Amino acid sequence: MGIGELLLLAVGLSMDAFAVSVCKGLSVRKAEVKHGLLVGAYFGGFQALMPAIGYLLGRQFESL
Repeated sequence: MGIGELLLLAVGLSMDAFAVSVCKGLSVRKAEVKHGLLVGAYFGGFQALMPAIGYLLGRQFESL
């Protein structure tokens, strides 16, 4: 996987997170810092967790 493919993947993931965060922001009546930090923590956690899971699964099946 080259740098161009990695950049395209990163842009795709960030657009997805941006769209969901905009919808979450529009659904809240009163925006509070707590909501922003919570959403950021969820997105950051899942954006870090998914590649780690993919790496671990890839390592399990690399011999196949």
